[in-house]
Amino acid sequence: MRRNDVGFQEFSLQVLFECVSKDRPALLQVYLSLYTTIGSMADQFTSDIVVLGDSLFISNLKLAVAYNEALLNGRLTTSRGGIVQSNFIGSLRKRVEDLLNSSEGFKDCLCNYLKSGRWPNGESEGEKGPILLSLCLQWFGVPSPSVSKAAFDKIKPKLTSSSCIPLLHLLFPRTDITAVGEIFKSLFSNDSR
Repeated sequence: MRRNDVGFQEFSLQVLFECVSKDRPALLQVYLSLYTTIGSMADQFTSDIVVLGDSLFISNLKLAVAYNEALLNGRLTTSRGGIVQSNFIGSLRKRVEDLLNSSEGFKDCLCNYLKSGRWPNGESEGEKGPILLSLCLQWFGVPSPSVSKAAFDKIKPKLTSSSCIPLLHLLFPRTDITAVGEIFKSLFSNDSR
């Protein structure tokens, strides 16, 4: 992302105005950090080089999303409102999900990881394969291969294949439903061999 990008400049001016007018100047750094991190993440997905080596920001963004959802759902109240605009957090969430869902090779990488129980070495997936897998596992809340397999083995003998996904989702309520489907596909195809 280029700092002289018109979109970045416009965003910076809007955020600066909001932070100053609401007497929250310290939030300027939060907004800019989130914006540039998502931009770097997008660069990670579109370039052949490794841009991000640290995936801790995904956990921080998930925390911000959970906080925002708690405010919107009324489970949490505050006299000053949300820390960061809920529309901004919502747009970041959508952008991350779009990036992760569109990443080429992620589903294959996830399937191999769940089947083998081994972390990818990056040789067959490319240098950024392990980093992208890490981002996806964190964002979608995918449990470890051993936990996934144990849950699948527990429910498989009792059910048809069409009813496994809803039950897996009940066992892993914090896991995105798309990821639950990928867990099922990888374990079911591994089991049916």
